[in-house]
Amino acid sequence: MPYDKIIVSENGQEFPYSESFDGESYYYEISIFFDDRDGELFISKWGSHIAFDDDDSWLDFKIAPSDFFPNQKELSHGNILSYMNTLLERESEGRVIPKEEVEEHYQRYLKSE
Repeated sequence: MPYDKIIVSENGQEFPYSESFDGESYYYEISIFFDDRDGELFISKWGSHIAFDDDDSWLDFKIAPSDFFPNQKELSHGNILSYMNTLLERESEGRVIPKEEVEEHYQRYLKSE
Protein backbone atom coordinates (compact mmCIF):
# COMPACT_ATOMS: atom_id res chain seq x y z
CA MET A 1 0.00 0.00 0.00
CA PRO A 2 1.71 3.23 -1.07
CA TYR A 3 1.73 6.13 1.37
CA ASP A 4 -0.43 9.01 0.19
CA LYS A 5 -0.92 11.03 3.39
CA ILE A 6 1.18 12.46 6.21
CA ILE A 7 0.57 12.81 9.94
CA VAL A 8 2.59 15.52 11.65
CA SER A 9 3.14 15.26 15.40
CA GLU A 10 3.27 18.24 17.74
CA ASN A 11 7.08 18.22 17.59
CA GLY A 12 7.02 18.31 13.78
CA GLN A 13 7.87 14.66 13.17
CA GLU A 14 6.26 13.40 9.96
CA PHE A 15 4.75 9.95 9.51
CA PRO A 16 3.79 9.01 5.94
CA TYR A 17 0.76 6.72 5.92
CA SER A 18 -2.11 5.26 3.95
CA GLU A 19 -5.54 4.16 5.05
CA SER A 20 -8.39 1.95 3.93
CA PHE A 21 -11.78 1.00 5.30
CA ASP A 22 -14.34 -1.76 4.98
CA GLY A 23 -17.47 -2.79 6.85
CA GLU A 24 -15.41 -4.47 9.56
CA SER A 25 -12.57 -2.10 10.40
CA TYR A 26 -10.20 0.67 9.53
CA TYR A 27 -6.68 -0.13 8.36
CA TYR A 28 -3.69 2.17 8.62
CA GLU A 29 -0.16 1.55 7.41
CA ILE A 30 2.27 4.09 8.87
CA SER A 31 5.97 4.45 8.15
CA ILE A 32 7.83 4.63 11.45
CA PHE A 33 11.25 4.45 13.03
CA PHE A 34 10.94 2.35 16.19
CA ASP A 35 13.75 1.19 18.47
CA ASP A 36 16.36 2.35 15.92
CA ARG A 37 14.67 0.31 13.17
CA ASP A 38 12.62 1.22 10.11
CA GLY A 39 9.25 -0.41 9.81
CA GLU A 40 5.57 -0.15 9.06
CA LEU A 41 2.97 0.08 11.78
CA PHE A 42 -0.26 -1.66 10.78
CA ILE A 43 -3.35 -0.66 12.77
CA SER A 44 -6.84 -2.16 12.65
CA LYS A 45 -9.53 -1.82 15.29
CA TRP A 46 -8.50 -5.21 16.78
CA GLY A 47 -4.80 -4.53 17.31
CA SER A 48 -1.58 -3.71 15.56
CA HIS A 49 1.88 -4.85 14.68
CA ILE A 50 5.10 -3.35 13.43
CA ALA A 51 6.69 -5.12 10.47
CA PHE A 52 10.42 -4.37 10.53
CA ASP A 53 12.20 -3.77 7.23
CA ASP A 54 15.58 -5.20 8.26
CA ASP A 55 14.55 -8.78 9.06
CA ASP A 56 10.80 -9.02 8.27
CA SER A 57 10.00 -9.80 11.90
CA TRP A 58 6.94 -8.37 13.61
CA LEU A 59 6.33 -6.79 16.98
CA ASP A 60 2.71 -7.77 17.62
CA PHE A 61 0.49 -5.88 20.08
CA LYS A 62 -2.79 -7.12 21.53
CA ILE A 63 -3.66 -3.53 22.42
CA ALA A 64 -6.87 -2.79 20.55
CA PRO A 65 -7.43 0.78 19.39
CA SER A 66 -11.18 0.10 19.69
CA ASP A 67 -10.70 -0.04 23.49
CA PHE A 68 -9.43 3.55 23.42
CA PHE A 69 -11.64 4.85 20.61
CA PRO A 70 -14.87 2.81 20.72
CA ASN A 71 -17.50 3.01 18.00
CA GLN A 72 -15.24 4.94 15.61
CA LYS A 73 -15.24 4.01 11.93
CA GLU A 74 -11.94 5.82 11.44
CA LEU A 75 -9.21 7.40 13.55
CA SER A 76 -8.20 11.05 13.55
CA HIS A 77 -4.54 12.05 13.38
CA GLY A 78 -4.74 12.80 17.11
CA ASN A 79 -6.15 9.33 17.78
CA ILE A 80 -3.36 7.69 15.78
CA LEU A 81 -0.62 9.70 17.48
CA SER A 82 -2.11 8.92 20.91
CA TYR A 83 -2.28 5.22 20.06
CA MET A 84 1.31 5.26 18.79
CA ASN A 85 2.38 6.81 22.09
CA THR A 86 0.51 4.07 23.97
CA LEU A 87 2.42 1.41 22.01
CA LEU A 88 5.70 3.12 22.84
CA GLU A 89 4.81 3.25 26.54
CA ARG A 90 3.69 -0.39 26.52
CA GLU A 91 6.39 -1.80 24.25
CA SER A 92 7.09 -4.60 26.74
CA GLU A 93 3.60 -6.01 26.03
CA GLY A 94 4.51 -6.58 22.39
CA ARG A 95 5.41 -10.07 21.20
CA VAL A 96 8.24 -10.52 18.73
CA ILE A 97 7.30 -12.83 15.88
CA PRO A 98 10.28 -13.99 13.77
CA LYS A 99 10.10 -13.92 9.97
CA GLU A 100 9.66 -17.71 9.76
CA GLU A 101 6.62 -17.67 12.04
CA VAL A 102 5.11 -14.72 10.14
CA GLU A 103 5.47 -16.76 6.93
CA GLU A 104 3.86 -19.83 8.54
CA HIS A 105 0.85 -17.76 9.65
CA TYR A 106 0.55 -16.28 6.18
CA GLN A 107 0.64 -19.69 4.48
CA ARG A 108 -2.09 -20.98 6.85
CA TYR A 109 -4.16 -17.90 6.06
CA LEU A 110 -3.83 -18.51 2.30
CA LYS A 111 -4.93 -22.13 2.71
CA SER A 112 -7.98 -21.12 4.75
CA GLU A 113 -9.36 -18.83 2.03
